[in-house]
Amino acid sequence: MTKVIFNSVINTLCTLFEIQMGEFGNFEKAYDLGRQLIDEAYDICERAGITLVSTRDEEMTALDRNTRIDMPLHYPSMYQDMIHDRPTEVDYINGYIAELGREHHYEAHTHIFLTNLVHLSEYHRANEKKAKEAAK
Repeated sequence: MTKVIFNSVINTLCTLFEIQMGEFGNFEKAYDLGRQLIDEAYDICERAGITLVSTRDEEMTALDRNTRIDMPLHYPSMYQDMIHDRPTEVDYINGYIAELGREHHYEAHTHIFLTNLVHLSEYHRANEKKAKEAAK
């Protein structure tokens, strides 16, 4: 579950903005964005009785290290799916966290919002592709 939470931040945000992990990690508000998503997911896991292998602060440190130091030039897998017009795994990441929250009477507003944004982006890309094909 810790890996799902990590991916709920980096996969989703890098995909939405079509950026490498390092660009996200070096953004001045990266900590705030990551913290909001991580805190929401950890709150849900606590309600669900799920024990995670790292603390919130350790997860934030891992997020910072992975984005800025270990893999700054990496594009996450969700991004790879998006640019190749394949369905993304957002429902299995942010959507899963949101659903787990609902099951435990917690509305994961941020995860729901991001899930919907990724689906909007998929929808937009599909419409652009149809328009380009129709113009041929």
